[in-house]
Amino acid sequence: MIQSLIQPKRPTGKGWKIAKWWVCPPQLAALGYPVEPWIHENGLFVLSAVEVTDQPDEMPLGPLYHVSITRNSTRATGAEAAWVIEQFGLSDAEEDNHVPGGKVRNFWRPVADHLSGYECPCKEDEPVIKEDKGDFEWRGLTR
Repeated sequence: MIQSLIQPKRPTGKGWKIAKWWVCPPQLAALGYPVEPWIHENGLFVLSAVEVTDQPDEMPLGPLYHVSITRNSTRATGAEAAWVIEQFGLSDAEEDNHVPGGKVRNFWRPVADHLSGYECPCKEDEPVIKEDKGDFEWRGLTR
C-alpha cells in the first residue's frame, strides 16, 4: 500500500472491512496514489483513494478524495451511493462519471475544505446521458 500524508477516507459505520482479496491493478498502482478497498456486509464495494487530477483548463484543486462504489460488480443505486458517501464522511462530494454503461459510481471532493462544493466544468460542457430511469448520469467526452 502506498504511504501518503493524506489518507483515503474510511467508513465510520458498522459492517465494513478491508477487502483483502482485492489486488490493485498495475495501471492504478503505477499512478502512485493511496487506495483502500472496502466491502460492506450488504455487498457494496468501495475503492477509497486520494488522487490529483490534471486537467489543463481547470482550476488546480490539489489532492481529491475519490470514492468509487459498486454492488456485487453491478451499479449501485443512487440511494445506496448516498448512504456510502455518508458512511465515508463525504456528503458534499460530487458525482462525476465518464464511462458509458459504467458499473461504478464515482464521487470526488477536494481535500482542502475551502474548495468543497467545487463542480467540474465538464458538467457544463459535456452531454449528459441518463440511465436507470435517470438514477445514473454519465457525461460523454467532448475533448
